[in-house]
Amino acid sequence: MRRYATGVMVLTVRDGAGFHAATVNSVTSVSLEPALVLVCLEKNARSHQLVHETGAFALNILSAAQVEAGKKFAFDRAARNAPQQHVDAKISAQATLHFPASPGALDCRVVAEYPGGDHTIFLAEVMDASIPENDFMPLIYFEGKFQEG
Repeated sequence: MRRYATGVMVLTVRDGAGFHAATVNSVTSVSLEPALVLVCLEKNARSHQLVHETGAFALNILSAAQVEAGKKFAFDRAARNAPQQHVDAKISAQATLHFPASPGALDCRVVAEYPGGDHTIFLAEVMDASIPENDFMPLIYFEGKFQEG
C-alpha cells in the first residue's frame, strides 16, 4: 500500500477530562446521504479503545502546512495524549477537538464496528462539518512519507 497516496487527518477523541489525538490515513467516504465515513484503527492503539468506548470522534483534515502536526500525532506519545498542549485547538459544538488551522473538520458518531484483521473498521455518521473557504495544498502520505499533494 506504500504506492497508494492517501490524505492525512488527525483523529481526536475524548479521553476522560481531556483528549487523545492520532494521525490517520485509512479514512474513506462511504455515503453522501446519510453522510458516512469509515476509519480503520489498529486494535491495540489507545485511539481504538477510546473510539470504541465513547462512540464519537473528530477528523481534522491536514494541509501540507501542517506536516509537523501529522508527524507529532503519529510518532510522539506525549503529544497524542495531550494534543491541546501541542497545537492550536478548540472544542466544537459537538464537544470534539478541532484544529482551527485545518482545511476542515468532521464530527462523527460511530454507527457500526467491523473486524478487519489487526484493525477495526469504524463506520461513522458525520454529525457536523466545519469546512472553511480557503485554498490549501493537501498533506498526503505516500511511499512511507508525508508529502505535499
